[in-house]
Amino acid sequence: RVLFLAHFDWEIVKTSFRFGVFEMLGSAAWSAGQAAEIWITQARLINYAEIWGNWVLAQNFVFAFNVVSTLSDGVMPSISESISHGRKILSQYYAVMVYKWGGMISAFLAAVLLAVGPRFILGASGPDFARAATYAVPLLIWGAIQYPSWVGDQVQLGSNKPYLKSALVTGEQIIRVVLALLLVARFQVTALVIAYFVGLLTKDFVAYFVNDKLCFPQRFFFWQSIAAPLLAGSVHYLLMNELSALIWQGDQLTSILIFFIGVLPSLPVFMFLYGIFGGWDDATLSEFREAATMTGPMRGMVTWMMVKPTALGARLSPLNNRFPITIRAAAMAEARSLTEEKVKL
Repeated sequence: RVLFLAHFDWEIVKTSFRFGVFEMLGSAAWSAGQAAEIWITQARLINYAEIWGNWVLAQNFVFAFNVVSTLSDGVMPSISESISHGRKILSQYYAVMVYKWGGMISAFLAAVLLAVGPRFILGASGPDFARAATYAVPLLIWGAIQYPSWVGDQVQLGSNKPYLKSALVTGEQIIRVVLALLLVARFQVTALVIAYFVGLLTKDFVAYFVNDKLCFPQRFFFWQSIAAPLLAGSVHYLLMNELSALIWQGDQLTSILIFFIGVLPSLPVFMFLYGIFGGWDDATLSEFREAATMTGPMRGMVTWMMVKPTALGARLSPLNNRFPITIRAAAMAEARSLTEEKVKL
């Protein structure tokens, strides 16, 4: 009866709808931007059918980065709980860790897909889609820099300010559509690349500073969130590119093979590199080990493919502990106090 006959008063109903409407408006703005992009390109792209077909095929690889979006979505309730109880440092720590994990996973996906994606397109789809193999490169780089935008969205939602997300998503779409409208006739598909990057980067930076002023003070630890992922991803790309060139024969079988090697067997190599380049400090690595024990049936895979390789890299690295997340101790103190407060209730 408690579950199926929950009692809501009108204040709860109004609050829920107010939150949901603004969340919906952000999605609607994104959909409108996509529709406007199609309308503009239909009218102004030369050889529209071929170009757009190749563009859409290349775009499919960008959906791989949605795993980072899913990861970011999971932190919203945690931020909501901590900030609504006045734990600002704990809220900062949640956002910081999603920046860290978003940077790490995005770098891995970008390194692998940049190395194998164009070859996979050519081998699986044939030479008619050579343009898609070219378009995949800037689109994958664009996909790799989406994670700050997604973290910003969750900070806004968790801080009970969904209207900020709607406003910033709408702003990004306006920038993208206006640039496409102005540039496509002259620069053709290159204009879409320009519009995508300018719109997203603007949202990335604006969201950080807006959240810092209107939600709670933001922190960003550059080394663990950008430098180490970028260094590890660059080396991993070089290794995967050489391996792919060695294996790939331009056919479907070897195209599938290099794709498989990239997304699964190569993961421990990237994790090792992330540890080598100082992506961890002792505290966050210990937290990662503890988290791995909570992954149920996937525990063995997570431990052997992710935890152990990156721990080995950290142990060998002269950079380990050089760039720690310094707010962790204070955040854990706030987490303990929040837990104690909940127990008393």
